[in-house]
Amino acid sequence: MRGSTRRLHALLMGAGLLVALLSLRYGAIEASWLDLAEVFSADPGPLAAAIIELRLPRTLCAAVIGIYLGVSGLVFQTVLRNPLADPTLFGISSGASLAVITAMGVASALSPSELSQGAASSVLPMPLVPPIALGGGLAATLLVVWLSWRDGLLPLRLVLFGAVLAVALNGVVMVLVLSLSEARTELAILWLAGSLYARDLANLWPALPWGVAGLGVIALALPWLSGLRFDADTARGFGVSTALAVPTLLAAAAGLAASAVSIAGPVGFVGLLVPHIARLLYGPNLSDLLIGSVLIGGLLVMTSDLLGRIIAPPIEIPVGIVTSLIGAPIFALLIRRQIIRAVS
Repeated sequence: MRGSTRRLHALLMGAGLLVALLSLRYGAIEASWLDLAEVFSADPGPLAAAIIELRLPRTLCAAVIGIYLGVSGLVFQTVLRNPLADPTLFGISSGASLAVITAMGVASALSPSELSQGAASSVLPMPLVPPIALGGGLAATLLVVWLSWRDGLLPLRLVLFGAVLAVALNGVVMVLVLSLSEARTELAILWLAGSLYARDLANLWPALPWGVAGLGVIALALPWLSGLRFDADTARGFGVSTALAVPTLLAAAAGLAASAVSIAGPVGFVGLLVPHIARLLYGPNLSDLLIGSVLIGGLLVMTSDLLGRIIAPPIEIPVGIVTSLIGAPIFALLIRRQIIRAVS
C-alpha cells in the first residue's frame, strides 16, 4: 500500500472517530467532555449512561448504514459503468421500503390496537425487518433485470427501468402508508424519511449478518469487479464470467442496500456520492476505492446525522433528509456533466 494511501486512510479514520465522539456529545441535551469520559468508567453517571444506551447505538447504526450504502453504490456504478447509478435510483431502496411497509400494514391489521409508545415503536419484530427488506430489495432487482433484458443487459436500460420502477414503488408505498392508522402512519413516515431517532442495537444486530455476507462476497469478487469496469467483451478477455459475476455482484450490492434500509429506512444519495468522493481522493484503484467507500460512507452518514441533531435542537432533521439536501444538487451537477459529455 502506498504511503499516501495509508495516510489518507488514517486521516479518514481519524475524522470518523472525531465525528463519532461529537455525535456522542451533542444531541437534545449537550454533554460535556467529562460526561463523555465517564462512559469508560465503571460507574457512569446518568448522562453517561444515556450516551451508552441511546447515542452510541445510534452512531454505530449511522456508520453501518454509510458503509453498506457506500460500497453498494461503488458496485452499482462499476458493474453498470454508469456514474449516476445508485441503490435509490435503481429501485432497490423502494423495493425494500415497500416490503417493510407492507409487512407493517399486515402486522397492523393482525394487531389493530394503537401504538402506545409513539413513533419510535415498531409493529414488526426487529429480527424480521432485515430479511423482509432484503427480499423486497432483491425482488426489485430481479424485476429491473427482467424488464431490462433484451439480448443481454445494457447499463442504460437497467438505470432507466430502475428509475421508473423506483417512482412506481414509491407511489405504492405512499398509498399503503395513508391506509395505516394515524399513529402507525406517523411511524411509517418517520421511517421512510430515513430517521435514526431511537435506533438502538435491536435495529442493528439483525442487519449485520446480511451486510457482512454482502461485503464478504464483494471483497472476494474484487477481481471480477475490476474486470467489469470495461465492456463485457473486455471483461471476458480478462477471464471474467460475466454471466456469473454480474448477477452475483448486483445481488450482493442489493443486499447491502436493503440491509441499510432495514435499519433506518431509505437514506438517499449516499450510494451516489461516496464512490465519486472516493475516486476523487484515491484514484482508480479498486481495492483502495473499496476501503475508501467504507471509510467515507460511514463518515458521511455520521456527519449528516450529527448535523440533523444540532442545526435546530431539540428538533431533529432525519438523516435521510440531510443526505438528500447534500446529494440532490451534486446529482444535478453530475447529470449536467454527463449531458455535456454526451453532446461534445
